[in-house]
Amino acid sequence: MTEIEGYKVIPLRVSAEAEHCHSVFMKEHFIRLIDPNKPKGRTLFILNIPPYVTTQSLEKFFQQYGPVEFVIFAEKPGRDETEKWHENLTEFSNVKPPFKFKVAYVVFKKSASLGRALEASAINLFSDTTNESFIESGMQLWHTQYQETILDIEQTQKHIEEYMAAYDERERLALEAAKNSAADADGWITVGKQGRDSGFEQKESVLNKLEQKIEKGKKKKELTNFYTFQIRESKMKNILELRKKFEEDKKKIEMIKQTRRFKPF
Repeated sequence: MTEIEGYKVIPLRVSAEAEHCHSVFMKEHFIRLIDPNKPKGRTLFILNIPPYVTTQSLEKFFQQYGPVEFVIFAEKPGRDETEKWHENLTEFSNVKPPFKFKVAYVVFKKSASLGRALEASAINLFSDTTNESFIESGMQLWHTQYQETILDIEQTQKHIEEYMAAYDERERLALEAAKNSAADADGWITVGKQGRDSGFEQKESVLNKLEQKIEKGKKKKELTNFYTFQIRESKMKNILELRKKFEEDKKKIEMIKQTRRFKPF
């Protein structure tokens, strides 16, 4: 038993007859950021856990030092690594945890249990009396894995009913929010046809009137003859219009003269 950089190095055995075994590194878990899933003074941190080790086997071993609250795995140390390890793992999915070396967090219910666990000279994942391993292997492991693929009908039905009840509740809240014109989680407001603020029907005639009203509002907001070039252009347009009107008036006068000319013969 040795210590390396604050870690206690101890062997991990899965059977009493094992001549060769893995070595794991363990110490009290401590970080500056508070993590409610890994409480300070009650969490044991273990490195280099082999892929075949399960949370149940570690929990059975460490129960001799005191009540264990839970055991969780992660691919590497880190605050959010435990969530990544269990990502997409649900009761009714075929996704399995990664089969690789990992780290473990053993959370005890009492601080005194952690101190006793740190005094362990080895992690023996087998019974001291019967030498029976805590880890299943061979035909027993295959049988357990096969049984896990078969869904329990009652449990599945219960899961479906709970999911549908939660779905109906979300739909009911969404309908009430639509009636009250309340914004949802993304900030969108559903406009209905009930209540005081029922909005408007999106007919083509109504939309055309709204577009015309918006265009009129834009024209009113436009500043006419504000800039110098606008004043100059407006003057030029007025002069051109006056000239055009003057030519038209001259033609009208000529036509009137021709119609009123005296012709005795």
